[in-house]
Amino acid sequence: MVFKKIFGGGGGDPGKGKKSDDIDIEDYLNDLSIRDGRIIEQENIIYVKPVDLDADGKGVGLALKELEKHNIVVISIRPLLNKKQLLHDIIKELRDACTEMDGDIGRISEEKILLVPNGMRIVQKAEGA
Repeated sequence: MVFKKIFGGGGGDPGKGKKSDDIDIEDYLNDLSIRDGRIIEQENIIYVKPVDLDADGKGVGLALKELEKHNIVVISIRPLLNKKQLLHDIIKELRDACTEMDGDIGRISEEKILLVPNGMRIVQKAEGA
């Protein structure tokens, strides 16, 4: 049903069906959760946690706490893009912590940093890409 909503009616000509103007992709992307309500975290599951840093860099502690719990952390650095020295210091702090925990750190977009716990590594560029 979701695919019909996005790509148009089933079968027949893929060019026929709903126009892309009829699809509210923002609502669709914001409602990707497959679980209702809040998740009660379990120790035997690795979670992917988004963390937004604010303009003062607050949020680093939360990111490192999640990494210590062996979770994967996606950090938004958007508010810090114009504060180069602060961003540099925060990235150094995150890199040092990842090194100490035997995790890894990598940039995944202009505004996102990825932290992974020990036992995982980030491939910066896939071969052949």
